[in-house]
Amino acid sequence: MKNKLLIFVTFFFAFTGLKAQDIILKTDGEEINATVTEITLTDVVYKHPDSLQSLPQTLPKHAVFMIKYANGTKEIISQTSSGLPRGMEPTPENMYELGRSDARKYYKGNAVMWGSAAASVLVPYGYIVPIVIALNKPKIGLNDIPDANLLQNQDYMRGYQKQAHNRKIGKAATGMGIGTGAALVVSAIMIFVIFSTWN
Repeated sequence: MKNKLLIFVTFFFAFTGLKAQDIILKTDGEEINATVTEITLTDVVYKHPDSLQSLPQTLPKHAVFMIKYANGTKEIISQTSSGLPRGMEPTPENMYELGRSDARKYYKGNAVMWGSAAASVLVPYGYIVPIVIALNKPKIGLNDIPDANLLQNQDYMRGYQKQAHNRKIGKAATGMGIGTGAALVVSAIMIFVIFSTWN
């Protein structure tokens, strides 16, 4: 009787131990039963459930689609390092270039362009407003980057800020051109109307 009880208890704990594991779903469809210990900027760190005393193992985040945690929650892993070629290390130089690349993709600056255009038309000496706007570095928010964790990487943010500022200057210049063009068209129409009424 004691042997049966011992076997039952052993199987019960073994079964519940297996059920209480995280599942890593890779982008190639493979599933890994594991205990996820950490998610870094570029990697998912985990241990195998049958050897929790062993050294942690890592998977690059671009190879992980989702993690199903033992408590039932799910987390889709951002493709933080997907901009880096496969096998390329996240060095300061590479993260700087990734920041510049992401700024080209995600930073729009349309508000800068239309604000500069409006100021060029409506404000006396309106060309000064786009210049002031262009001189200020852009504020980077969560909606401007693909992964909030990247805000903590100084090299990435330095590259992103540099490229976004370049783009902001270009948008301000475009807006100033649009505003100046609109002002010239309105002036030409007004002159035409005035001359038409005199004749």
